[in-house]
Amino acid sequence: MLTKNFPTMPEDQNGNRPESFTDLMDQMFDKMSTMNRDRFVPKMDVAETDSTFEVTLALPGMDKEDINIEIENSVLTVSGERSWKEEEKENGRRYHRVETGRGKFSRALSLPNIVDSEHVDATFTNGELHITIPKLEEKTAKKIEIS
Repeated sequence: MLTKNFPTMPEDQNGNRPESFTDLMDQMFDKMSTMNRDRFVPKMDVAETDSTFEVTLALPGMDKEDINIEIENSVLTVSGERSWKEEEKENGRRYHRVETGRGKFSRALSLPNIVDSEHVDATFTNGELHITIPKLEEKTAKKIEIS
């Protein structure tokens, strides 16, 4: 007589086993949705025109005072921290699910040596940081006359 060896359902942190596969899937998705809750990595788009490089970062719920922009050694770095606001904690509010990431972040982007890092422009509107980095004007070759 052959016996089938089926795996047992895993236990949660309290030692409880889910009653069904559906319960197990619910637990798994709950864990996945809270895994990155304390980690925030803003999305970044990079575009190029004839005269500029344009970098856009999605920073919803942040204020411009919470964002730092630096260019050093041809590397653009945008950093900051997305934290809970006091009004989100008031009025006895208890969260049952939090899927928005919070915490410190830093995004770095290597820039080509043709950028003018002295004339960078940054604007922050509706949770989007838009950085415009102009290109250096192309240097034309100087023709040297032979005498």
